[in-house]
Amino acid sequence: MKVACKNCSKAFELPDDRLPAGKKISFPCPGCKSKITLDLREKPDPIPEQPDATSDGSKEKVVFSPLAEKPSGKLDGSDLKRKILNRIKDLPPMPKIIYKAREVMANPMSGFKEIAEVIETDQAIAAKVLQVSNSAYYGLSGMVSSIHQATVVLGHKTLEQLITMVSATSLLGSHLKGYRMGSGTLWQHSLAVALCSRLIAKDRAPAMENDAFSVGLIHDAGKLALDRYLLERKVQVDQVLTAGVNFLEVEKQVLGFDHTELASELCAKWKLPENHVSAMRFHHDPGASNGNQLAYIIHTANHIAQQSGIGSSMDANLYELDPEALAFLSLDEEDLTTYNQAMIEAVNQIALSMA
Repeated sequence: MKVACKNCSKAFELPDDRLPAGKKISFPCPGCKSKITLDLREKPDPIPEQPDATSDGSKEKVVFSPLAEKPSGKLDGSDLKRKILNRIKDLPPMPKIIYKAREVMANPMSGFKEIAEVIETDQAIAAKVLQVSNSAYYGLSGMVSSIHQATVVLGHKTLEQLITMVSATSLLGSHLKGYRMGSGTLWQHSLAVALCSRLIAKDRAPAMENDAFSVGLIHDAGKLALDRYLLERKVQVDQVLTAGVNFLEVEKQVLGFDHTELASELCAKWKLPENHVSAMRFHHDPGASNGNQLAYIIHTANHIAQQSGIGSSMDANLYELDPEALAFLSLDEEDLTTYNQAMIEAVNQIALSMA
């Protein structure tokens, strides 16, 4: 239930499952500490006004009431952010098979048979795993005829990346009208970033190769939550875009925050580690990540993917590479060109195999 204080105008949401149905409750306002009363009876009596001391010692009557949206159906400022964050639960969860597969593969006692059995619990994903396993990208064209065989010839690390990639296809394949991105555009960009992140990590931080791939794949997932709100504010978005700014700046000016700020909520929902949270939160500003190497890897891969034209948004050329990124990762411009070429080839091969 959404409520707002009549004294300080602070608004917040109380979890329905914690409210005692059929009762009248009182509690202090989190903002101004005024005593408030909320009537939860099915046929509530008029809520008596509660006296409370103001700063000058006088008494002021304060009541709490459900927060109603404006006639336009829109909320402003912090109310909007709260509403969006509350709707994070509406996003689809990462498929359970990802968690199960990772758990089994992390167990040193598990064999290829156990891993194959987990993948086979989802027929759609199993079919895609077989399809992509036989692609030119993995060099196994026509050689893999079963999931068990795929687990043997690909190995745990590659198989985990493959399951993550296949599972995320439906999640990231949406048409994002608010961002002016067609169906599949976010998926193509995300795949490019994931593959490029893995290439960089393989050279600079082999231990986090899988992490780089996984975070690269979902680094822009916050856009899934914000798209509808940008679409509702199309006129405002158009006005900001006329200034020649990128969509990251549009988010900040129109909504008051950007898609990277939803990272913690998304990562909590998907049960990802803190290192992933930081990388997603600062993939546009790695310098603020307190030296998170994964954040620098995702940032650099994102820049390369934007410049490549694969799944790029209309404002791709407006995103600049952090001037400290190359030095931090010990890379140079020639490295970026090499990664770009390898990434384009990999994306084309995988996209062809998944068509």
